[in-house]
Amino acid sequence: MAQQVFFDPRQARWKRLRRFFDILGVSITGLILFFVYTALRSEPLPELLLPAMKRPFHSLKETETEKAKEKRRQAARRGHRKTKGAPSQVKLNAEEGIRAAF
Repeated sequence: MAQQVFFDPRQARWKRLRRFFDILGVSITGLILFFVYTALRSEPLPELLLPAMKRPFHSLKETETEKAKEKRRQAARRGHRKTKGAPSQVKLNAEEGIRAAF
């Protein structure tokens, strides 16, 4: 049988790898602790230079509600079609688009 390629009887390689992994583990732990510390420190953030949003909510008056209802009725009557013909009879690239789905 052939001799092993990675045969290390003194286990010198393992000592170096173990030292490397120990240092790597300590440094990753330190980075995690630093992140947690800075996240929980609760330092106040600077204010944004945006104007305050105004929300002028108010109740609708009787005339406004009637106008809104009338607009909804007209939109429901109107629909999306401009012509009365069948969709198969509309000339392509005309003023009215044809909707299709699969």
